[in-house]
Amino acid sequence: MASTRGPRGHRGLIAAVAALVAALALIGVVALPAAAQDSGGSGDTSTETTATTADDSGDAVLRIGWAQDPQTLNPFVALDEENYNVWALNWDLLVNFSAEDLSPAPGIAESWEVSEDRKTVTFKLDPNRNWSDGEPITSKDVKFSLETLGKEGDLFAGYTSNVTKIETPDDETVVITTKQPDARIVGGLFIYMLPEHIWGKVPIDELTGSYQPELPLVGSGPYVLTEFSRGRIIRMERNPEWQGPEPAFSEVQYIKYGNQDAVERALRLGEVDMVVEVDPSTFERLESDPNIETLSSPSPSYTQLAFNLCPDDLCPDAQFNPAVQDVAVRQALAYAVDRDKVNAISARGTAFPGSGILPSFYEAFYEVPEQNYPLDVELAKQILDDAGWVDNGDNPRTKDGEELSFDLAVRSESPTNIQAAKLVAEQAAEIGIEFNVDVVSVDKLTEMTIRKVDGKPAPEFDTFIWGWGGDPYDPSFLMSLLTTDEIGGLSDGFYSNPEYDALYTEQAGIFDTAERKSLIQEMVALTQEDVAYLVLTEDPNLQAYRTDRIQGIEPSCPSDGGDLICEQVSYEPLLTIEPATGSSASSSDDGGGSAGVLIGIAAVVVIGGGLLFWRSRKKKSDEPLEMEE
Repeated sequence: MASTRGPRGHRGLIAAVAALVAALALIGVVALPAAAQDSGGSGDTSTETTATTADDSGDAVLRIGWAQDPQTLNPFVALDEENYNVWALNWDLLVNFSAEDLSPAPGIAESWEVSEDRKTVTFKLDPNRNWSDGEPITSKDVKFSLETLGKEGDLFAGYTSNVTKIETPDDETVVITTKQPDARIVGGLFIYMLPEHIWGKVPIDELTGSYQPELPLVGSGPYVLTEFSRGRIIRMERNPEWQGPEPAFSEVQYIKYGNQDAVERALRLGEVDMVVEVDPSTFERLESDPNIETLSSPSPSYTQLAFNLCPDDLCPDAQFNPAVQDVAVRQALAYAVDRDKVNAISARGTAFPGSGILPSFYEAFYEVPEQNYPLDVELAKQILDDAGWVDNGDNPRTKDGEELSFDLAVRSESPTNIQAAKLVAEQAAEIGIEFNVDVVSVDKLTEMTIRKVDGKPAPEFDTFIWGWGGDPYDPSFLMSLLTTDEIGGLSDGFYSNPEYDALYTEQAGIFDTAERKSLIQEMVALTQEDVAYLVLTEDPNLQAYRTDRIQGIEPSCPSDGGDLICEQVSYEPLLTIEPATGSSASSSDDGGGSAGVLIGIAAVVVIGGGLLFWRSRKKKSDEPLEMEE
């Protein structure tokens, strides 16, 4: 588990898919050429410092505040959303996403050609591009990345499921053959390209274990990671081999704060220049600051109440109150929880009440589920009565020695989720269900959900509140989370339904949008009936930056309603951002090494864990998208 899960903050599904499909329909698409090891400690958090736009040498530094940093830099095992912010600056994809409309753009490949049967794509690499350590980027790197990270990486496995062959006839050519036409090969192959001469020397069992790469993190993007002091700072410096437009900032620093309130206080006081995930509780306050610009944009993300549904045969050593697996209990909860109130109070009205596992962001496949559980407390009570759960007044309901009393875990790093948990507990109490809210760190909640005994999943929780974010171009990743195959992988609620699994497999082979939508809606209906998740809110991306510190920002990915800097998807916007005219260049720290720890944080304990408040797990889509004839 991790922080937000999934690539959040990316939008423009229809435009993006249309653009990538159109691109793949061309026989030849020629793109313009693209031009510390984790210390494990949090460091001294009591020193008050003042971040600035420049370090002591006068070079411009972009400082971004967050409340969770990655637990590891290793892409084979990392699960944190925050990793993608870093990786997207450090490494290219084979084909990148355009910041304007999410269509295919040059990455490691500078051009590509699609065969007439649309099952073979030939990529041409720029022969003049090097890794940051001076070694040439070749087809060997692409083949290694697709075959190794694409197979073994927790967040990347699945994207190459349709690939039958990868050939490298020379150093600048990669030929990918697929079982069936698959638009993802050019428009959505979300696997970072790694230097084979670095990662290929490490045995697979180490890559998928505790391996940590040496720094600097050899890369192909405009910046490379040079310092990772967990709990304090991630420092990225200009790639000396970068051939594209020179970034205005010599460094990008991600500065870790103890909680989200501290992050946003740092922004208001000018310690950081930007916050890429703002908590709803402070969004309105930031809007009123004359030096701060805010942005709310659509996102394929949601916050959910999850239940421990792991079957005995798959999780014999799981620890939980078995009453949580009574579907009547979950259905009653769905009728008792006021999702409008959760949005209004915990999300301060910045989100939208949830309506099942498929966010409305996916317009081509979305419709409001027929069984959408409108607020009906009396019906919720009746469901429990009919299921034999005895009403005990102010005490939890009981049946056959079981009691409707559940632990509800929520991350200490998320005031919004904590408030949501309190509201859920308050509303559930009205129908005789007790929730004991347990505020834990993101690391602790991760441990509770990924626990194993003798190699088998053994989750140790009743319920929790967290969230997921999906791909910007297709819903398959979010839908895959509830398949049985993901138990022991990315599944956190351990839901298993053979009918759902069969539908997921079937829809993966459907190219007709209407036909596929029908199957996806059947899947949604099953999860609504089973209440696999109780989705509380659909969550937009909330961001903010200081207009007196940086300039040149335009919404991107896509340009008509996207992110501030296209984080996780493209480094392109960071190449146009620059220090605001007249911004301060004085500094009281050693060049940014400890900035952020923290503005008056003597009173704030730095806890390892979570920024905006879904978990970062990103992608794993087995779905080939249709290419036009």
